[in-house]
Amino acid sequence: MSVNVRDRRGRIETLQKMLRELGLRWGMTCLRVPVSGCFDAATEEAVRAFQEHECMPVTGICDRETWDAVCDCCRQERDACAPVTIRILPRECDWCLSSGENDDAVFLLQYLLRALAVDYDLGDVPIDGHYGEETTAAVKRFQRTAGIPASGRAERETWRALADAFHAMTE
Repeated sequence: MSVNVRDRRGRIETLQKMLRELGLRWGMTCLRVPVSGCFDAATEEAVRAFQEHECMPVTGICDRETWDAVCDCCRQERDACAPVTIRILPRECDWCLSSGENDDAVFLLQYLLRALAVDYDLGDVPIDGHYGEETTAAVKRFQRTAGIPASGRAERETWRALADAFHAMTE
């Protein structure tokens, strides 16, 4: 079986997304590698940090053992995400996010949307730090459900509604 460049790039993007997700959940900024599809120095360092965290041989190479461990950790984190009462966002938030942005605030937005996805029928929301089409669509669906004009941009009114919905869900 041959692996073409597109397949390899897709696998590397998946690895990078999983490492970013674990970095967000574990509070490890060293795992928040840019999602580029290229196994670059930043990705190698993130793999090394993951291997060290998991007490594995630190090689920086994503072999089968490392891949399986990353997948298992992501699965365990997702399974363990029972709602908890926590104030993660003030009601007055001045962030304005829109399609095309890439940063940690987008991770937070995606995390909130995913937590609310079932109750608000938001679909499968990625947690990759990129404000792409799927995130825009989820924001629009949330805005419509919350009675906010569906612009697809996360502005003050949207953040307020997200915070209220999340806090109501976790109390």
